[in-house]
Amino acid sequence: MRRNLIILLIILFPALTADASTFGLTKMKSIKHQMLENGLAMERISSRELDFSRQGENETLGDIYEYKMKSPFKAFMMSLAVPGLGEYYVGQKIKAGSFFAADVILWTGYFIYRNKGKDKEEEYQQYADEHYLWNTYIQWWDSPAVPDSIKLTYSHSMPWDSTANQPIFNHEYYENIGKYDQFQVGWDDIGTNFPPPPIPGGTSVISGHRAFYLNLRKKSNDYFTTASTVAMISIANHIISAFDAAIATKKFNKGAKQYSFNFKARRYDGEMTPFLEFTAKF
Repeated sequence: MRRNLIILLIILFPALTADASTFGLTKMKSIKHQMLENGLAMERISSRELDFSRQGENETLGDIYEYKMKSPFKAFMMSLAVPGLGEYYVGQKIKAGSFFAADVILWTGYFIYRNKGKDKEEEYQQYADEHYLWNTYIQWWDSPAVPDSIKLTYSHSMPWDSTANQPIFNHEYYENIGKYDQFQVGWDDIGTNFPPPPIPGGTSVISGHRAFYLNLRKKSNDYFTTASTVAMISIANHIISAFDAAIATKKFNKGAKQYSFNFKARRYDGEMTPFLEFTAKF
Protein backbone atom coordinates (compact mmCIF):
# COMPACT_ATOMS: atom_id res chain seq x y z
CA MET A 1 0.00 0.00 0.00
CA ARG A 2 1.36 3.45 -0.85
CA ARG A 3 0.14 6.61 0.89
CA ASN A 4 1.29 10.11 0.07
CA LEU A 5 0.92 12.85 2.65
CA ILE A 6 1.40 16.33 1.27
CA ILE A 7 2.24 19.07 3.71
CA LEU A 8 1.73 22.48 2.27
CA LEU A 9 4.02 25.12 3.54
CA ILE A 10 2.15 28.40 3.30
CA ILE A 11 4.60 31.12 4.13
CA LEU A 12 2.84 34.07 5.66
CA PHE A 13 4.37 37.40 6.09
CA PRO A 14 2.25 39.36 8.65
CA ALA A 15 3.02 43.04 8.73
CA LEU A 16 3.49 44.83 11.97
CA THR A 17 1.42 47.91 12.42
CA ALA A 18 3.03 51.02 13.60
CA ASP A 19 2.60 54.69 13.39
CA ALA A 20 3.75 55.98 10.02
CA SER A 21 5.46 58.86 11.70
CA THR A 22 7.57 56.43 13.76
CA PHE A 23 8.92 54.36 10.79
CA GLY A 24 8.82 57.03 8.16
CA LEU A 25 6.37 54.92 6.01
CA THR A 26 3.45 56.36 4.15
CA LYS A 27 1.35 53.10 4.00
CA MET A 28 1.12 50.22 6.48
CA LYS A 29 -1.48 47.41 6.84
CA SER A 30 -2.89 46.76 10.25
CA ILE A 31 -2.55 43.36 11.94
CA LYS A 32 -6.32 42.95 11.77
CA HIS A 33 -6.36 43.59 8.01
CA GLN A 34 -3.46 41.16 7.39
CA MET A 35 -5.10 38.37 9.43
CA LEU A 36 -8.34 38.86 7.52
CA GLU A 37 -6.55 38.35 4.18
CA ASN A 38 -4.74 35.27 5.43
CA GLY A 39 -7.96 33.81 6.78
CA LEU A 40 -9.68 34.21 3.42
CA ALA A 41 -6.75 32.49 1.68
CA MET A 42 -6.88 29.51 4.04
CA GLU A 43 -10.65 29.27 3.56
CA ARG A 44 -10.23 29.04 -0.22
CA ILE A 45 -7.65 26.27 0.18
CA SER A 46 -9.82 24.19 2.54
CA SER A 47 -13.06 24.64 0.53
CA ARG A 48 -11.87 23.09 -2.74
CA GLU A 49 -9.59 20.26 -3.87
CA LEU A 50 -6.03 21.20 -4.56
CA ASP A 51 -5.28 21.17 -8.25
CA PHE A 52 -1.60 20.87 -8.90
CA SER A 53 -0.96 20.97 -12.59
CA ARG A 54 2.16 19.26 -13.87
CA GLN A 55 2.42 21.87 -16.58
CA GLY A 56 5.08 24.29 -15.59
CA GLU A 57 6.09 22.06 -12.67
CA ASN A 58 9.35 23.15 -11.16
CA GLU A 59 10.81 20.84 -8.58
CA THR A 60 13.27 23.02 -6.76
CA LEU A 61 14.92 20.32 -4.72
CA GLY A 62 15.48 16.60 -5.05
CA ASP A 63 14.72 13.95 -2.45
CA ILE A 64 15.67 14.73 1.10
CA TYR A 65 15.70 10.98 1.77
CA GLU A 66 14.38 8.16 -0.33
CA TYR A 67 14.29 4.44 0.34
CA LYS A 68 14.27 2.12 -2.64
CA MET A 69 13.46 -1.59 -2.40
CA LYS A 70 16.04 -3.95 -3.86
CA SER A 71 15.20 -6.78 -6.23
CA PRO A 72 15.85 -10.36 -4.98
CA PHE A 73 15.80 -11.58 -8.60
CA LYS A 74 18.41 -9.03 -9.60
CA ALA A 75 20.59 -10.00 -6.64
CA PHE A 76 20.17 -13.69 -7.53
CA MET A 77 21.25 -13.18 -11.15
CA MET A 78 24.17 -10.92 -10.17
CA SER A 79 25.65 -13.53 -7.82
CA LEU A 80 24.90 -16.34 -10.25
CA ALA A 81 27.09 -14.53 -12.79
CA VAL A 82 29.74 -13.32 -10.32
CA PRO A 83 29.65 -14.79 -6.79
CA GLY A 84 29.42 -12.04 -4.17
CA LEU A 85 28.06 -9.38 -6.52
CA GLY A 86 24.50 -9.82 -5.25
CA GLU A 87 25.69 -9.60 -1.63
CA TYR A 88 27.55 -6.39 -2.47
CA TYR A 89 24.32 -5.07 -4.01
CA VAL A 90 22.60 -5.30 -0.60
CA GLY A 91 25.60 -3.97 1.32
CA GLN A 92 27.11 -7.22 2.66
CA LYS A 93 30.67 -6.39 1.64
CA ILE A 94 32.51 -8.95 3.78
CA LYS A 95 30.37 -11.83 2.56
CA ALA A 96 30.62 -10.51 -1.00
CA GLY A 97 34.41 -10.52 -0.78
CA SER A 98 34.43 -14.06 0.61
CA PHE A 99 32.32 -15.49 -2.22
CA PHE A 100 34.32 -13.63 -4.86
CA ALA A 101 37.69 -14.63 -3.41
CA ALA A 102 36.62 -18.27 -3.27
CA ASP A 103 35.61 -18.14 -6.91
CA VAL A 104 38.92 -16.60 -7.95
CA ILE A 105 40.86 -19.27 -6.06
CA LEU A 106 38.74 -22.09 -7.50
CA TRP A 107 39.06 -20.95 -11.11
CA THR A 108 42.78 -20.37 -10.64
CA GLY A 109 43.06 -23.95 -9.40
CA TYR A 110 40.99 -25.19 -12.33
CA PHE A 111 43.32 -23.65 -14.92
CA ILE A 112 46.43 -24.80 -13.06
CA TYR A 113 45.33 -28.45 -12.98
CA ARG A 114 43.90 -28.33 -16.49
CA ASN A 115 47.21 -27.04 -17.86
CA LYS A 116 49.10 -29.73 -15.94
CA GLY A 117 46.80 -32.33 -17.46
CA LYS A 118 47.40 -30.95 -20.94
CA ASP A 119 51.16 -30.97 -20.39
CA LYS A 120 51.10 -34.61 -19.29
CA GLU A 121 48.82 -35.47 -22.21
CA GLU A 122 51.31 -34.05 -24.67
CA GLU A 123 54.10 -35.88 -22.84
CA TYR A 124 52.49 -39.33 -23.02
CA GLN A 125 51.43 -38.86 -26.63
CA GLN A 126 54.97 -37.92 -27.61
CA TYR A 127 56.28 -40.92 -25.67
CA ALA A 128 53.88 -43.23 -27.52
CA ASP A 129 54.88 -41.79 -30.88
CA GLU A 130 58.50 -42.60 -30.05
CA HIS A 131 58.06 -46.09 -28.51
CA TYR A 132 54.93 -47.66 -29.99
CA LEU A 133 55.39 -49.27 -33.42
CA TRP A 134 51.87 -49.44 -34.80
CA ASN A 135 53.06 -51.05 -38.06
CA THR A 136 54.53 -53.94 -36.02
CA TYR A 137 51.16 -54.41 -34.35
CA ILE A 138 49.31 -54.43 -37.72
CA GLN A 139 51.72 -56.96 -39.21
CA TRP A 140 51.23 -59.21 -36.20
CA TRP A 141 47.46 -58.77 -36.23
CA ASP A 142 47.20 -59.68 -39.92
CA SER A 143 49.58 -62.65 -39.66
CA PRO A 144 48.55 -66.32 -39.41
CA ALA A 145 49.74 -66.21 -35.81
CA VAL A 146 46.43 -64.58 -34.89
CA PRO A 147 43.56 -66.69 -36.29
CA ASP A 148 40.06 -65.31 -36.58
CA SER A 149 38.92 -67.32 -33.57
CA ILE A 150 41.46 -65.42 -31.46
CA LYS A 151 40.62 -62.03 -32.95
CA LEU A 152 36.99 -62.50 -31.90
CA THR A 153 38.08 -62.67 -28.26
CA TYR A 154 39.30 -59.07 -28.37
CA SER A 155 36.79 -56.25 -28.00
CA HIS A 156 38.77 -53.34 -29.49
CA SER A 157 40.45 -52.51 -32.75
CA MET A 158 42.98 -50.02 -34.03
CA PRO A 159 41.20 -46.83 -35.26
CA TRP A 160 42.19 -46.88 -38.90
CA ASP A 161 42.36 -44.35 -41.72
CA SER A 162 41.96 -46.48 -44.84
CA THR A 163 42.76 -43.54 -47.12
CA ALA A 164 46.15 -42.84 -45.55
CA ASN A 165 46.64 -46.51 -44.66
CA GLN A 166 47.63 -45.66 -41.10
CA PRO A 167 46.01 -45.32 -37.67
CA ILE A 168 43.93 -42.31 -36.70
CA PHE A 169 45.96 -40.74 -33.91
CA ASN A 170 43.04 -39.70 -31.73
CA HIS A 171 42.04 -40.21 -28.11
CA GLU A 172 40.89 -43.77 -28.82
CA TYR A 173 44.27 -44.70 -30.32
CA TYR A 174 46.28 -43.40 -27.34
CA GLU A 175 43.90 -45.06 -24.90
CA ASN A 176 43.86 -48.46 -26.62
CA ILE A 177 47.62 -48.95 -26.97
CA GLY A 178 48.14 -48.60 -23.25
CA LYS A 179 44.93 -49.84 -21.70
CA TYR A 180 44.22 -53.14 -23.51
CA ASP A 181 46.43 -56.21 -23.57
CA GLN A 182 45.82 -56.97 -27.24
CA PHE A 183 47.95 -53.93 -28.13
CA GLN A 184 50.89 -55.25 -26.10
CA VAL A 185 52.51 -56.14 -29.38
CA GLY A 186 53.92 -52.96 -30.81
CA TRP A 187 55.81 -51.56 -27.85
CA ASP A 188 59.41 -51.44 -28.99
CA ASP A 189 60.85 -53.27 -25.95
CA ILE A 190 58.52 -56.27 -26.48
CA GLY A 191 57.81 -56.63 -30.19
CA THR A 192 56.19 -59.95 -31.07
CA ASN A 193 58.23 -61.98 -28.63
CA PHE A 194 55.65 -61.77 -25.87
CA PRO A 195 52.22 -61.45 -27.46
CA PRO A 196 49.26 -60.95 -25.15
CA PRO A 197 47.09 -63.82 -24.00
CA PRO A 198 45.12 -65.74 -25.12
CA ILE A 199 47.71 -66.47 -27.81
CA PRO A 200 48.57 -70.15 -27.35
CA GLY A 201 51.93 -70.48 -25.72
CA GLY A 202 52.18 -66.74 -25.13
CA THR A 203 53.51 -65.33 -21.92
CA SER A 204 51.75 -62.44 -20.25
CA VAL A 205 54.57 -59.93 -19.90
CA ILE A 206 53.98 -56.23 -19.42
CA SER A 207 56.23 -53.98 -21.47
CA GLY A 208 58.29 -51.62 -19.38
CA HIS A 209 57.62 -48.87 -21.88
CA ARG A 210 53.91 -49.60 -21.74
CA ALA A 211 53.96 -49.43 -17.91
CA PHE A 212 55.76 -46.08 -18.00
CA TYR A 213 53.26 -44.82 -20.59
CA LEU A 214 50.31 -45.90 -18.44
CA ASN A 215 51.77 -43.99 -15.50
CA LEU A 216 51.99 -40.81 -17.60
CA ARG A 217 48.37 -41.22 -18.74
CA LYS A 218 47.23 -41.76 -15.15
CA LYS A 219 48.90 -38.55 -14.00
CA SER A 220 47.30 -36.65 -16.87
CA ASN A 221 43.86 -38.08 -16.12
CA ASP A 222 44.26 -37.32 -12.41
CA TYR A 223 45.02 -33.67 -13.20
CA PHE A 224 41.99 -33.45 -15.48
CA THR A 225 39.79 -35.07 -12.84
CA THR A 226 40.97 -32.58 -10.21
CA ALA A 227 40.31 -29.69 -12.61
CA SER A 228 36.77 -30.98 -13.25
CA THR A 229 36.14 -31.33 -9.51
CA VAL A 230 37.33 -27.77 -8.86
CA ALA A 231 35.10 -26.49 -11.67
CA MET A 232 32.07 -28.25 -10.13
CA ILE A 233 32.84 -26.68 -6.75
CA SER A 234 33.07 -23.28 -8.43
CA ILE A 235 29.66 -23.78 -10.04
CA ALA A 236 28.27 -24.72 -6.64
CA ASN A 237 29.80 -21.53 -5.23
CA HIS A 238 27.90 -19.52 -7.88
CA ILE A 239 24.59 -21.21 -7.02
CA ILE A 240 25.03 -20.90 -3.24
CA SER A 241 25.98 -17.23 -3.58
CA ALA A 242 22.95 -16.58 -5.79
CA PHE A 243 20.47 -18.05 -3.30
CA ASP A 244 22.23 -16.35 -0.39
CA ALA A 245 22.00 -12.98 -2.18
CA ALA A 246 18.26 -13.44 -2.87
CA ILE A 247 17.58 -14.30 0.78
CA ALA A 248 19.71 -11.38 1.98
CA THR A 249 17.78 -9.00 -0.28
CA LYS A 250 14.43 -10.18 1.10
CA LYS A 251 15.67 -9.62 4.64
CA PHE A 252 16.97 -6.20 3.64
CA ASN A 253 13.58 -5.19 2.22
CA LYS A 254 11.69 -6.60 5.19
CA GLY A 255 13.82 -4.98 7.87
CA ALA A 256 14.26 -1.50 6.43
CA LYS A 257 11.82 1.40 6.73
CA GLN A 258 10.20 2.14 3.44
CA TYR A 259 9.59 5.85 3.17
CA SER A 260 10.76 8.98 1.42
CA PHE A 261 10.68 12.74 1.87
CA ASN A 262 10.58 15.13 -1.08
CA PHE A 263 10.69 18.92 -0.97
CA LYS A 264 9.11 20.34 -4.13
CA ALA A 265 7.47 23.41 -5.57
CA ARG A 266 4.54 23.38 -7.99
CA ARG A 267 2.38 25.99 -9.60
CA TYR A 268 -0.92 26.70 -7.85
CA ASP A 269 -3.26 29.55 -8.80
CA GLY A 270 -0.53 31.00 -11.00
CA GLU A 271 2.05 31.07 -8.25
CA MET A 272 4.80 28.64 -7.18
CA THR A 273 3.84 26.95 -3.90
CA PRO A 274 6.40 24.97 -1.85
CA PHE A 275 5.32 21.71 -0.22
CA LEU A 276 6.82 18.72 1.58
CA GLU A 277 5.81 15.27 0.26
CA PHE A 278 6.04 12.21 2.50
CA THR A 279 5.69 8.71 0.97
CA ALA A 280 5.26 5.57 3.05
CA LYS A 281 5.02 1.94 1.90
CA PHE A 282 3.43 -0.74 4.05
